Amino acid sequence: MSIVRVAKATLVLFILLVLQLELFANIRFFGVMPEIMLGAAVASGWHAGPRDGAVLGFVSGFLIDLYLATPLGLSALSYALISYVIGIVSELIAEDVEKIVRSVISLVGIVLGLVIFVVFGELIAEPNLYNKNFGKILVVGGLYTGLFIRPLHFFMEWVFHQNNYQNNQFAMSRVRR
Repeated sequence: MSIVRVAKATLVLFILLVLQLELFANIRFFGVMPEIMLGAAVASGWHAGPRDGAVLGFVSGFLIDLYLATPLGLSALSYALISYVIGIVSELIAEDVEKIVRSVISLVGIVLGLVIFVVFGELIAEPNLYNKNFGKILVVGGLYTGLFIRPLHFFMEWVFHQNNYQNNQFAMSRVRR
């Protein structure tokens, strides 16, 4: 990754972390807050590919791990894994895929990321991750985070794609792997 992309990614992750911890921690639906950093990991996997997406997913998970009472690295591992999988899926899908398909795949990625987080937590015997509210957290958390998928994809397009100006139109092209 170039220095410019690292600087852009740092700026975006810092803004998203502050939004998740300060703003959305107080705006909850049915007691569930959105997983903005997980959404950023999913969007980075889509736009950066498996390798760079997994790196950014790991960093976003690690940043959120610093504030959670779960074992350090649990979110980082989960986010990196789901970002890697979404990166592979994005390579298999045509570049001109419609935004609705990208949004649906991103929603599935968010739900899978939450499931992976809980499964890894159960594997290391972390108590209270899987409880009777897990289904509600999956549905409400996935849909609530889904409201922010479009802006998250926009941010990750800005981080990972170079701008091309053709015929006075702003176009984005995928990263060449």
